Amino acid sequence: MTSMFMRCIQERAPIEVIYLSKSGAITQRLITPYACDGKLVTAFCSERKQIRTFEISNILSFEFKFLPS
Repeated sequence: MTSMFMRCIQERAPIEVIYLSKSGAITQRLITPYACDGKLVTAFCSERKQIRTFEISNILSFEFKFLPS
């Protein structure tokens, strides 16, 4: 999964994720990753309109949302 984030960082491409929060809530988010260290991904969250940090282990599923060239 880390390589997928690295590709999105290079291309500045968004990803739609299903995410399990620390409180147990499941949300669907559109994020644009900026950094990834293997455990955490830092990304702009379209829902919150701010930079957020997500635990990779809490990402339940993802779908690429690459923009057309």
